[in-house]
Amino acid sequence: MKPWPLRTQEEAHLFNPAFCCAVLTLAISTYATRGTARMPFPLAFLVLPIILHKRTREDLPRSTTTSLAAWMQQNQEVRLQFHERVMALKPHTKEAIRFGVQHKWLELQHDGELSATQGTARIRAKTDALNGEAKECAAKAALVGKWFSSAGTAETVMTLWGVRP
Repeated sequence: MKPWPLRTQEEAHLFNPAFCCAVLTLAISTYATRGTARMPFPLAFLVLPIILHKRTREDLPRSTTTSLAAWMQQNQEVRLQFHERVMALKPHTKEAIRFGVQHKWLELQHDGELSATQGTARIRAKTDALNGEAKECAAKAALVGKWFSSAGTAETVMTLWGVRP
């Protein structure tokens, strides 16, 4: 990962750790609304590649009434080069997690799971000020968190996306 002074302005804006952390935190907090308190650590690495990839984000359903498995069956093209996006965004995901832990938005549990220290309403209050694509990213991150929590184990979710932990 490039040091901050060497990053292009576009890269610095798009992969801003605060923004990426907000996206991750929304996904993690909505994951917990389905009764599972914490998101398995590996699933956090799928959030940014799904949300920051415009075509995938735009193809996501409006609600979680469509199951992840059914949606993946109908939208198999989203798996194309997904592994490469996961690997390319891995450093940014790690940076966002570190940012979240340092600023007390996220906690990394001893069992390797992530939890949001902020409630979903408080996070949404902060992200409501966003507009355009940033606001769309936040909305879809909340959907992805709910979706992951009802799709089964971390291994199941990762298999559906064609990646391995």
